[in-house]
Amino acid sequence: MISGRRFPRFPLNLRLRLQLATGELETTTDDVSLAGFSAPAAELPEVGTSFGFVLHLPDGTLVNGTACAMRLGAGGSAGFSCEFAPDQLATWQAFLEQEQSSGGVWRMIGRYATSSGEDQEAARSVLEKGPLGILFRRLGGEKPAPEATEPPGVMRLHMVGENGEAWRIAFEKHPSEAPEVSAFAGATPNVLEFARRTVLRVLTQDVFIKRSPRAVVEPVRLVELTRGGFGTVAPQPGGKVSLLGLHGSELIVIEVDGKPVFPFFAPDELDRIACDTLRREPDERPAAAPAPLREERFSASYEHKVVDSQRRVECTPRQLSEAMDASQRVQRRTYGTRTVRLFPDVWLEVVRPSWPGPARGFAMEDGSALCVFVMVGPHAPRVIRLESDDAVFFIRER
Repeated sequence: MISGRRFPRFPLNLRLRLQLATGELETTTDDVSLAGFSAPAAELPEVGTSFGFVLHLPDGTLVNGTACAMRLGAGGSAGFSCEFAPDQLATWQAFLEQEQSSGGVWRMIGRYATSSGEDQEAARSVLEKGPLGILFRRLGGEKPAPEATEPPGVMRLHMVGENGEAWRIAFEKHPSEAPEVSAFAGATPNVLEFARRTVLRVLTQDVFIKRSPRAVVEPVRLVELTRGGFGTVAPQPGGKVSLLGLHGSELIVIEVDGKPVFPFFAPDELDRIACDTLRREPDERPAAAPAPLREERFSASYEHKVVDSQRRVECTPRQLSEAMDASQRVQRRTYGTRTVRLFPDVWLEVVRPSWPGPARGFAMEDGSALCVFVMVGPHAPRVIRLESDDAVFFIRER
């Protein structure tokens, strides 16, 4: 809810062990914040019950504390508040500050880097369960619940971009309306006045999105906020409406059974969205004195990067290494003894004889191995290690 939470939430799946009175229960978080988390639980504790817990961070670090059940939801989900000892709180806050500065791409790479073994198919499977990238979901043959709103068939989902490029394009392409004549028109005077102050415009048609890996696909009405971000109209009991913020790690349905659906993105527009991969630069906040966690918003200084796959120049491994060394924009993370570096300004196209078509993305270094984080093509989303028979091309900016 916009302005309704003290701390930002991040859609993140961490291994979680709850130390309940009935025994230890292992599950996975749906989202996390500085003050709590939500997770499905087969054995739901009573509201107000306190117990110990252990969270497994992607680099193998364990963080433990005391949780209290605050909310029991439908389908076996629950919300928990949490408290930490000072040393554990410092570790947890440092981890969330890293999450805030990185976004969905690094969440996916964390899954790749911490997956067991070197098997690329296993790593791809891990990546495809993440909150970002191009995914396929088959609904045919499943009998939806009476209240289900998902479109039937095989849905193709696409990332929306760390800075909401999909939302920008949707508003560029399609009609929108002022809050007072939109879905807010029947709201109470207080809600309508709030909408007038916070909402710039509302899209006139619904889009289908998936908020997190385990969430269902749902129709939402997009809004552009006066402060520059994006959100959705959220119906409430009794016919009321409110605003729900979007964080940039959602997925949007772009095809059902092979046919494009609203907002009908063209191939070049999907390329634009794929380029929107990194939200904030690490040097925006001094390392010695990190800023406190704040509401997660889209970058106000974001400038869209556009690449042209027609402007490509073949490169050798040495030329690629030199380009990576010369790049002015580098992000890095360490997972145990493993260091991964991303080069968001070095875009590549890779052609491999066994593939049905080329794959495109930005350069990545996994230890001494040259890689590509594939964002566009039949293998997206996927981290691939370059092989000797690959044809590799630099993709130039427009």
